[in-house]
This record gives sequence, structure tokens and C-alpha cells, in this order.
Amino acid sequence: MAKNQTARSMGSGDLEVLATPALVAMMENCAKSFVADGLSIGQTTVGFKLDLKHLAPSATGAEIKVEAELTDVDGQKLSFSIRAYDQATLIGSASHQRVIVETADFLEKLK
Repeated sequence: MAKNQTARSMGSGDLEVLATPALVAMMENCAKSFVADGLSIGQTTVGFKLDLKHLAPSATGAEIKVEAELTDVDGQKLSFSIRAYDQATLIGSASHQRVIVETADFLEKLK
């Protein structure tokens, strides 16, 4: 875990421990990467829902391991179970949903 991922650095708390927003980003990235190779050219996934429990602190420099399991596919909606570890300690668990989108169509919505 990098110094810029602490609660103090990210503004989500006062301590030099892994920030919950950083843990969220790690978990979403893990789920995104898990399915990336199965997508068609021009597709990506976007986060839709995350229910997270941040269970234990991690110090700066800790090596965080994140594991995702695809638990359900409902059309374009993908559901995951995600766990994060600091060594052997479970530090976070989440259920997460992502949606498969056509990148160009999605970005067109910004106009």
C-alpha cells in the first residue's frame, strides 16, 4: 500500500492506514480485470453497486491482495464476491456489481 492510499492522504480519515476509498478502488479494479479478457472490442465494465465491509487496518507499505469471484451474470449485469487480505488477515469483503457497456455509447451520454 502506497503512502498516497492512506486515509490521511485521501482525506477520508486522520490515520496513516489504508483508506477505505483506496480499498474500494482495489476491489473494483480486481473485478474489472477479472472479466476484461471476455469482453468484445469497444466494451468495458462500469461499477454499479458496492457493499463493502472494511474489517481491519493496514499499515503503509503493506502488501494487499484482492481476490474476486464472479458469482452471477444477469444480461449485462455482473455480480462479484470480493475479498482483500493483508498477509493472512481478511481486511475487507464486498459484494459488487458491474455493468457491461459499449464504451462509445456510454461516453456519448456525457454530451
